[in-house]
Amino acid sequence: MIYHVRVDPHDSQAGTRLAAALQGVGLATFEGVTDRASLLRLAGQVMHVWHHRDSEPDGVTAIGDRGELARRPGSAGFGRDELTVHTESSAEDQPPRLMLLFCARGAAAGGECRLVDGARLHHELAVRDPELLAALRTPRSVLFGGAAGHLGAVFAEHEGTTVVRFRLDDLARFSPQVTRKLASLQAVLRDLETSVPLRPGHGYLLCNTRWLHGRAAFTGERLMYRLLGNPLSAVEIPAGFATSLAEPATV
Repeated sequence: MIYHVRVDPHDSQAGTRLAAALQGVGLATFEGVTDRASLLRLAGQVMHVWHHRDSEPDGVTAIGDRGELARRPGSAGFGRDELTVHTESSAEDQPPRLMLLFCARGAAAGGECRLVDGARLHHELAVRDPELLAALRTPRSVLFGGAAGHLGAVFAEHEGTTVVRFRLDDLARFSPQVTRKLASLQAVLRDLETSVPLRPGHGYLLCNTRWLHGRAAFTGERLMYRLLGNPLSAVEIPAGFATSLAEPATV
């Protein structure tokens, strides 16, 4: 079950309640943030903010249409086109565990967030295509982020759970065993995608090592604020999921 949390930006425990909502399936939606400053306060109650290549000094990355920047490898998010579901910062040895996305300004049309639960993906592949699942679990089967990136697997074990890492752009290189089944993988991902329209003032916090995220193409001046980070020591959020999970999350 996905929880929706109404937060008071002046409540010092708002982040605690939001983090608690992630305990079950690693995703919660929220509303009540009024501006960038209150967003930063909320994030600071949950995570150690992780500075990204594209973030500003406060750690916030403003995601909107930046024209030609979107043509650069790894920068498709700064355009208006559809963005395939993926793991944020998949080229890092250890991607940030948490991602917070907040809608500052909505699109004129389109731009819905798209989400896939890695637990549900693992579950469906075990049923539909065990051979593909085995290939996706094979160590050193995917190069994420080019020559200087991370050589790993789509599914890996971490602290007694399974975590997911995925991208499908020019900076991903797959083993022959995975490559020949990419069309099947894309079909499963499409079947499992859930569309989440975020209105201004609304957002979500997700476990980046469990959930894949993307978006639909859009028109207008859509603007999102993104923060990445790792949980505070007092915040207990599982890194991944149990592969025996009987009922993966539905949104």
